[in-house]
Amino acid sequence: MPFVLIVLVAVWVASTIGSTGDWKSDAGPAVESLAAGHVDTYFSTPTMMGPLATLVQAPFVALSGSSGLGAYQWAVIPSLLAAGLLGLYLASIARRRGASRFAQLLLAALCVVNPLTFVALEAGHPEEILTAVLVVAAIAAASEGRSVWTAVVLGGAVASKQWAVIAILPALFALPSQRLRTAIGAGAVALALILPGLIAAPDSFLGVQNQAASTGRVVTPWSVWYPTATEQVEVYHMGGERLVAHREEPPPLVGSLSHPLIVAMVLLVPILVTLRQRWKLPLTAADAMALLAFLALLRSILDPVDNFYYHEPLFLALLGWDAVSSRDLPVRGLLGLGAALIFWQQGEAISDPTSFNLAYLTVVGLAGVILASSLFKLVPWTGVPRIGFFAGLSPNSGD
Repeated sequence: MPFVLIVLVAVWVASTIGSTGDWKSDAGPAVESLAAGHVDTYFSTPTMMGPLATLVQAPFVALSGSSGLGAYQWAVIPSLLAAGLLGLYLASIARRRGASRFAQLLLAALCVVNPLTFVALEAGHPEEILTAVLVVAAIAAASEGRSVWTAVVLGGAVASKQWAVIAILPALFALPSQRLRTAIGAGAVALALILPGLIAAPDSFLGVQNQAASTGRVVTPWSVWYPTATEQVEVYHMGGERLVAHREEPPPLVGSLSHPLIVAMVLLVPILVTLRQRWKLPLTAADAMALLAFLALLRSILDPVDNFYYHEPLFLALLGWDAVSSRDLPVRGLLGLGAALIFWQQGEAISDPTSFNLAYLTVVGLAGVILASSLFKLVPWTGVPRIGFFAGLSPNSGD
């Protein structure tokens, strides 16, 4: 019965999509080619998402027998099903910890139905949902000592979207043993999925990777770099009409250093966390989820081209943190939901980007302080009284 409900919810969410977004020009041509059996065209058509994300979409597109929006509505279903399965997994973890049925229901429902999911789908990026699901599932599996599943899921995540590398160290540090074997296994899974495309069309594959690694010369109000930007005005002509475009451009140094900085943080922060804990591994499930959430936050705000749906892994990691550490309501997830609802509404049409950026940085800054305080044990959270609703506010409650 739970799986049937997941299918129904996935179909309903897919039916609400009114636009293909970037999918039509990004993954759509490759997915439709594979669905039609044109393997050569599939490999030679560049896509920003990884091979796993397109492979799981193709059978559903083939079943749809349609193209355009109809095909896309079918293509998103596997990502939504994956989110539903993660919800059931987190709910089962919470149940074993003694959580109420209502708390379990919230965990399961919020994994699928949340503003970030809807925005990712409308933007044409269902792979963001799939990858976020996989990285959170990898941490949960690692915390339960399931090394084989951790390797499979983590490798699949990396082969779905490049940013999944943020989960590698948190997952390995959460494992009680067999870390090297799991790392090799995850690498083998990712390589098995990525290698065919590299061999079949190396120029196309490498071009996409270079494009993904580049930030370009633009910055959005969702980024910590927005205050450094200057407005640039471009005038061009199309069809005899004079058009004026405005864009915010960061200093050249931001564009060249932001992605290397993210990579450095992904490596440095987990090491600092383990140093703070005197190399006592494995990390607790709560600390591993908090670490993933913190890295997901850093990945979002440090990218000049930050998008609202980039926060999907952060939100799901908060739900995962609730599942593995609290017996009460998923307070962290609910707080994340509240923030997401506010920014979802305000982000639809940003009239004052500077004020919006200030509000965004204030909220994520507060979230970052809370996450860092928990990870580095800067605040004695375990001393917070565990009384009813407020027990969920303690980052390590239930450990």
